[in-house]
Amino acid sequence: MKEMMMFSKMFNASSKESTFFESCGVADLITTCYGGRNRKVSEAFVKTGKTLEVLEAELLGGQKLQGPMTAKEVHHVLQSKGITDSYPLFRSVYEICYEEQPPKSLLDNLSAL
Repeated sequence: MKEMMMFSKMFNASSKESTFFESCGVADLITTCYGGRNRKVSEAFVKTGKTLEVLEAELLGGQKLQGPMTAKEVHHVLQSKGITDSYPLFRSVYEICYEEQPPKSLLDNLSAL
């Protein structure tokens, strides 16, 4: 949530912190983490070691994940501003999706803070 808030404020300095704690913020984040196709495929990704593309085909019947594409777009913005190190969660998700880092690296990167 902290990184989402920082990222948002980068583009809209007047954004209110309270917005993130309404249903459009924290509730959406919780729902995304505990349900939906991103969670379903992410869990299978960790358990099976199959690629995201293979899992999309197997589990989603032609639908695409939103998470990896969003991670790529966010990473591009952060990289263009030279601030990827300020966003360790966003960076780790990108590296897992696109640079073949093991999923465990997410926990390693966050615990190093």
